Order: sequence, then C-alpha cells, then structure tokens
Amino acid sequence: MQQLKVPFCMASTPWQLEEISNVLDGQAMIPIACNPWPEFGHEVKAGFSMAHCREAILLKYYVEESYLLAAATANGEVHKDSCVEFFVAFDGDEHYYNLEFNCIGWYKAGYGSFRENRDTLPAEVTDRIQTATNIRSSVQNGARRFYWELTMVLPLEVFCFHGIQGLSDLKVRGNFHKCGDELPTPHFLTWNHVRAEEPDFHRVEDFADILFL
Repeated sequence: MQQLKVPFCMASTPWQLEEISNVLDGQAMIPIACNPWPEFGHEVKAGFSMAHCREAILLKYYVEESYLLAAATANGEVHKDSCVEFFVAFDGDEHYYNLEFNCIGWYKAGYGSFRENRDTLPAEVTDRIQTATNIRSSVQNGARRFYWELTMVLPLEVFCFHGIQGLSDLKVRGNFHKCGDELPTPHFLTWNHVRAEEPDFHRVEDFADILFL
C-alpha cells in the first residue's frame, strides 16, 4: 500500500496556472505505473506531481503515449479519451469524489458510493476548477509519440459535500489513474494497486493514504 505526502507551497489568488505549473515541475513526479490488468498491453508512460496551498489542491499530470483522443465534453465520457483521473475520499467513509479529465481539460466530476451510485457535482462548484494543457508530439523511428501535460487547480469548494476549511495536516484516501478506453491500445493504469478481476477504478477499498503537510 502506497502513501503520499503532499507538500505545502505558497500560491496566491488569483491563481496563475503558468506559475503553478512551474512549481509542480519542481516537485517529485510520482509514477502512475501499476497495471493491474496486464492483458491490456500499452505503451503509455504517466505520472503526476502534487502540492497544496491550504485553499486548493494543485495537481499536474505528465503523459506520453502513441495515440491522442479528445472527443468528450463537460461531464461526458472522458474515460474513453486520453484521460487522467483523481479519486478521493474524506472522513474515511465509502463516499468519494471522482474527478476525470481528458487531455484538453474537459472533465467529469461526481460524488457517491460505488460506481452506480453517483451524483454529478453542480456546475457552480466545478466551474471553479482551472486547467491548462500543453500538448506536443514527435516522430521516433517512424512512429509518432504525443507528450501532454495537464495542470489543474482544485479549490476546496469543489469538495462541496464536506465543507473543508483547510488542507494542512489533513489525511484523506485516494488513487490516481490513466486510462483510454477507446484508444487503439486501451489501458488502465493506477498509482496504488487495484485488486479487481476486471478494470475498475471505483474501489475505495484500494485507495491509499494521502497526507497534506
């Protein structure tokens, strides 16, 4: 079981995404490298860096893959695209938030217990999420590779069912994912290992501890 310690950093509002991106580049990149379902072969490299500024979670994903897809829009099926995800549970209960983003920043955001019992987060809180994406590509040995980064600011208001006043010294449980259900090479990667026979990220029992310093 993994454990993540999230450092504090100074970031004043209004948040400047370029500045936050640079700050996160200075943090250790944590691999999203578990492949609980090895029957899904892949060529993907993914990781993330994370910090907090008491009022918000600062998160950046780094992805390298051979295909790129961005067909979904807000609260659409972004998991079918080139997608990264952050699932997090507060207060040790079975309810958790799922925050899923495709490579151009469209999101799906929900809350509930288990996969089938979820409510879409209200737009007035998810509209507070800020994202910035950077995509480039190159050709290696005749094959194109895409490199994309997604920086995001998740204000505490997004976690609207908990009324959190600050992150310092808070311990939560969660997981980070990289997927692409409808890419030519479907893949389902996790930060913390998931114990399930088939791909399933909605498993709070496989979340790991995340401590905000």
